[in-house]
Amino acid sequence: MASIHFTAPLVRRGHYYCVEFPRFLSSELKSRARIKVRGTINGGDYDGSAFPTGDGRHFIMINAKMRQELGLEEGEEVVVILDEVDETADEAL
Repeated sequence: MASIHFTAPLVRRGHYYCVEFPRFLSSELKSRARIKVRGTINGGDYDGSAFPTGDGRHFIMINAKMRQELGLEEGEEVVVILDEVDETADEAL
């Protein structure tokens, strides 16, 4: 899968904030483990990982700096556009 594109609310999970992937998108990913992703969150650059939730979905964490820069509050809809990053290709560089 080359492109991940969806809209979902910013939610709080314990001490951090995240956006959870729709189940159908997680089912199309190559792995049920952590995957490296790169793209944009509400137009702001994002370079990080998508982590498994344990129930068949994935989520990305949105740190305080990004929330502040983008003016995001819990419950707001977030536009996520990401690509999976081939970590083996990155290591070869």
